[in-house]
Amino acid sequence: MVKNRLQLLLPKSTFMKNVATLMSGTVFAQVLIILVSPILTRLYSPEDFGVYAIYISVAGVFAAVPCLCYEFAIVLPEKDEDAANVLGLAILICLGMCCLIALCIYFFREQIADLFKSPELTEWLWFIPLSFLLIGLFQAFNYWSTRRKQFKRLAVRQVINSTLTAFTQMGLGKFLSPTPGGLIAGAIVGQFFATSKLAWQIAKDEGKEIINTLDINKIKEVAVKYRNFPLFTSPSFLLSVVSNLIPTILLGYFFSMTVVGFFSLGYRVLSAPLTVIGSSLTQVFFPQATEANRENELARITLKSFEQLVNVGMTPFILITIVAPQLFVIVFGSEWLVAGEYVRWMSVWVFLHFVTTPLQPVYMIVEKQRGYLFITGGLLIVRILALVIGGLYNNAYLAIKIFSIAGAVIFLSNGLIIMNLAGIKIIVFFIVISRALYRSIPFILLPIIVLAVSSTPMILVITAVSFGIIFLIKMAINSA
Repeated sequence: MVKNRLQLLLPKSTFMKNVATLMSGTVFAQVLIILVSPILTRLYSPEDFGVYAIYISVAGVFAAVPCLCYEFAIVLPEKDEDAANVLGLAILICLGMCCLIALCIYFFREQIADLFKSPELTEWLWFIPLSFLLIGLFQAFNYWSTRRKQFKRLAVRQVINSTLTAFTQMGLGKFLSPTPGGLIAGAIVGQFFATSKLAWQIAKDEGKEIINTLDINKIKEVAVKYRNFPLFTSPSFLLSVVSNLIPTILLGYFFSMTVVGFFSLGYRVLSAPLTVIGSSLTQVFFPQATEANRENELARITLKSFEQLVNVGMTPFILITIVAPQLFVIVFGSEWLVAGEYVRWMSVWVFLHFVTTPLQPVYMIVEKQRGYLFITGGLLIVRILALVIGGLYNNAYLAIKIFSIAGAVIFLSNGLIIMNLAGIKIIVFFIVISRALYRSIPFILLPIIVLAVSSTPMILVITAVSFGIIFLIKMAINSA
């Protein structure tokens, strides 16, 4: 009886079941991050988070294209034999790039630390090659598992990564002197064991198949066939990572590590839905959209995925915008009020990022990678201009405001381009957004009224959280 009731609550379609499987691991990871964040913010200072954000940003730049984006091509071939050779190519490139990164760190680690005005970062830059290797191998194994639709192993990897990262960071912060090194070491430990687990699972299940099909001539052949990935997709992802690094660099340059810490925590919390739902949908959307494109069904599946993202994201993002400053004070402590204020301005940009980024495989599927290169280039330029303007006026709030507005414009443009490439009329984009906004009114009206008339932060937080829970329950019931 209980089993039958649980079966009724599970998604019916294979697409949504796969998304739910991936989300199970990602939801666990994000819930754990939310639960331990109040502990970490009391063990580590905003300056510690600022240095940690810089390390992650530097590692992200080096690891932007660890396999020159050939890992994405693993999903595209019709034959598993070709896909296995793309996997082999991606791993070989990753190993070679890791050696180059190690040399770069050996010769230029002090200059890199000076660039960020963070000399304490120097000793931790030695771990960048290890982070690079783990990220690169994970990307290759990730897209092989995506092709094979082995989403459960990816969910397990998320759980291992988040659990070990969180407990290592808390343990080092509690029992040793809390420094940025505790946060950095925790991230490395989580990555190492999670990626090792994924590699072991692939070797056990498909290792013989992969090894038996590897051939140096086939590797050369697929390298040429999918050359647009290193030529156009790699520069796009490199620009995207540099664009994500820009706030850390310029906010630290014009203001302080404290401002970087406020921005880092605010974005980390606000982007949680992007990680939970967006990344899971991307993983499932990519192979299914590839198959749909062969059957002239790309427009249908793209529109359906976009509608799901907008419907799920609209109400929570509005509620977060309403309650952010009060929520940050209650959850993280009074010194984090500014991070909550930043979140109010960042929410529209992150929402548009949330509803468009999971659909970016469309660029690769229709072989229009140059379009994404223009988007990422434009995003980098406007972000630099926004933060420089705020810096010249010596106003961190102004920098965040302009930065967020510019990001919203770029990701809106990104969504419109994706709709066009998939064969969907642009007006449909705005219709979907408008309908979701209308449906959110019953859930956001009372919190807006409470914000206007009440001076008690706790009342506002309880009201917003309550309506957020009601919304999530309604979404769960409708998807059952």
